[in-house]
Amino acid sequence: MILGVDPGPTHCGVVLYDDARRRAVSASAAAPLQEVLDHWLDLAWTAEALVAIELVQSYGIAGASLLQTSEVVGRLQQRALDNDLPVRLLYRREVLRALDVTGLGNRDAMIRQRLLEIHGGTRQVACGTKRAPGPLYGITSHAWQALAVAVAAMDGAGDG
Repeated sequence: MILGVDPGPTHCGVVLYDDARRRAVSASAAAPLQEVLDHWLDLAWTAEALVAIELVQSYGIAGASLLQTSEVVGRLQQRALDNDLPVRLLYRREVLRALDVTGLGNRDAMIRQRLLEIHGGTRQVACGTKRAPGPLYGITSHAWQALAVAVAAMDGAGDG
């Protein structure tokens, strides 16, 4: 199991991913930070999961939001380590490389498309329906990036 986290200053995208069955077990597109620290990391501990967190990277002057997000990464990493969970930190460029996402355009859309390809080829197959959920059923918004972090960590990317 892998807990993928896309951190933000106050909310995080999170996905608990079963790497053996290659499917999302649980996801949240905007979990409050305290919920991630308490509930999601406890869930990871119960599942003996690897915790994969996307690192922020500044390409110039860092604003308040970026600095707050980097503090969140540190809090998540420390809580996971305190619970004896393995942690893998990944920059976005490492996630893109692991998923073989290249070229110009909307990288978020390209990541979503690549994850759909990996998990069935089309949105219908990968996501499914409420009656017949696919391996990515319930993944929305920031949970896509959290899933990308988990899949990249599964493939061995990470640690900056």
